[in-house]
Amino acid sequence: MRKPAGGGTPTAYRWNILLLLASSQAIAYIDRVNFAVVGPQLIKVYDYTPAQVGVLLSTFNWAFTFSLLAAGPLTDRIRPRRSYPLGVGTWSAATALCSLTRAFAPLSAFLVLLGVGESLMIPSGSRVIRETFDKKHRAFAVGTFFAGNKVGLTVGIPLGSVLLARWGWEWVFYVTGSLGALWILWWLAVYRPADPIPAVPDESQRTMTWAALLKYPTTWGVMLGQAGYLYIYYVFATWLPGYLVLQRGMSVLTTGVVGMLPFLVGTLCVILGGWAGDRLIAAGRRVTYVRKGFAVGGLFGATVFTIAGAYTADAVLAIAFLTLSVASLSFSTAAVNSMPIDVAPPHIVSSLVSLQNFGGNVGGSFAPLVTGMLISASGDFTIPLVVAAAVALVFGCGSYGLIVGSLDRELGKR
Repeated sequence: MRKPAGGGTPTAYRWNILLLLASSQAIAYIDRVNFAVVGPQLIKVYDYTPAQVGVLLSTFNWAFTFSLLAAGPLTDRIRPRRSYPLGVGTWSAATALCSLTRAFAPLSAFLVLLGVGESLMIPSGSRVIRETFDKKHRAFAVGTFFAGNKVGLTVGIPLGSVLLARWGWEWVFYVTGSLGALWILWWLAVYRPADPIPAVPDESQRTMTWAALLKYPTTWGVMLGQAGYLYIYYVFATWLPGYLVLQRGMSVLTTGVVGMLPFLVGTLCVILGGWAGDRLIAAGRRVTYVRKGFAVGGLFGATVFTIAGAYTADAVLAIAFLTLSVASLSFSTAAVNSMPIDVAPPHIVSSLVSLQNFGGNVGGSFAPLVTGMLISASGDFTIPLVVAAAVALVFGCGSYGLIVGSLDRELGKR
């Protein structure tokens, strides 16, 4: 591991960085899941259709997706010290603004702003990981970073449900929108830029640009693979509360408790997957085999368990299968999100991370909309869940297994 700039104890600093990374994801997903919690209320009380709620959820996702194309190069240019708090401050303000209206058009605008702000988080966090952790410790750091989004869903669903049931719509956004300000103060107090990344000795790497990344099959592999990964993940993240209320007839408060269980289990599996990957690499296993094995295995398990849950009539057993699906998907998280950090030349790490997540979110952005439309057309969640499983299998397993190349050397390295 690299020693941080600015003095202090390296171990303590790294733990602070891990906590900052995880908590930024947690806050982001608390702010995202607000709308998944409020969505059934819009349908049952305010005469929205499932398709309209799907459009609102996809509005955020499309804004987030296209903003990623600029977020990576911006982060590589201004560095995480400025890009990270800029993103957190923007999306937190957008969350608070959602308390002002229930009308479709202004909510759409605030969700666009939410997406723009959140687009800076993953490129910024990935660059911080590249600065702070070497390859033998990287998957655990990536796993901890992305475990934060499971924590956000675990906390956000019951928190939003309680705030909605006790105090109403506005307080869901008042409370969660304030969390980002606390994070920014913590970040400014803790983060110190690492030593400058050494000059790249290989001329072909040193001159590599954002656009040049697109000529490598591995770039397309991580983009398409992430599309499969995020499609099925976004189905759970945006529609699980709706599934519990609309398909299983649960109350808002019961949904808050049951809905957090898959993501609580998923949090543990993300960290476990990262830890196990690091142990294998430290023991001498090739990075390529470890990353691909965890990615394909986790996504295949998610496919099988989602199909089982879709066709199970018993509510308890169905929820157990869907929980296992989230767990299996989570086991692949550290591996799939370490791939671009492993292979990108140091000066454009955030750019490749952005491309991966742009491709992923092109797929993921369709998930809320397609799911809502399929629910409206079919009357239940069976077909939407089967579609999610198929996307994970074809795009996720297929791309990470067959298109991604060697992860043991950087792109463009001779």
